[in-house]
Amino acid sequence: MTPAQSSRPLFNLKDLLCEQLRDLHDAEKQYGSQLPEMVSKATSSHLKDKLSEVSDRVLNNAEELAHACQILGVPSGGVTCEAMKGLIREAKDTSSDWGDSATLDASLISNAQRIAHYEIAGFGTARAFARCLKLGEVAEILQHLLEQAFQDDKDLSYIANGGWFTPGINHEAAEPAIKPLNTPGSEVPSAAGTSVDAS
Repeated sequence: MTPAQSSRPLFNLKDLLCEQLRDLHDAEKQYGSQLPEMVSKATSSHLKDKLSEVSDRVLNNAEELAHACQILGVPSGGVTCEAMKGLIREAKDTSSDWGDSATLDASLISNAQRIAHYEIAGFGTARAFARCLKLGEVAEILQHLLEQAFQDDKDLSYIANGGWFTPGINHEAAEPAIKPLNTPGSEVPSAAGTSVDAS
């Protein structure tokens, strides 16, 4: 061990939990700032409603994480979540140029679910640390946030895939991609391998 290494402070699990909470706090603030744009782009009323619901709640999530930091005696600010920054950059890039409304909505759902999965991993890991450290109040906050993230993911999956009697956005987006082009003069192979005039 070098002298420089020996002079470094030793970090423990509680320190790691504090850094995780601060990172998640910034992640929720970043997501909250992006959600209004995602809501405005959504064309499905169900998706717009769901993203609006998430938007209303995410800033409250940040407040809950700030409270958890307060319990642990650390500032909630001063950390930038690079992972969320990347997820939001991808959300902006992949949902900017889709002309087809159903495909645009499918893109928004995929980005929102990636973020929900990041939340699930972050809240779940931090909850496990808090439980090991016997920090009951912090663990309860994280359990609540984890349950919400799971529900968001489930709701978004339903909007994307539909149910027994309701097709989802993915099915709507797939229709133009799997239908043959019916333009005048175009020819489509028949089942027998011969060509038929589609006009």
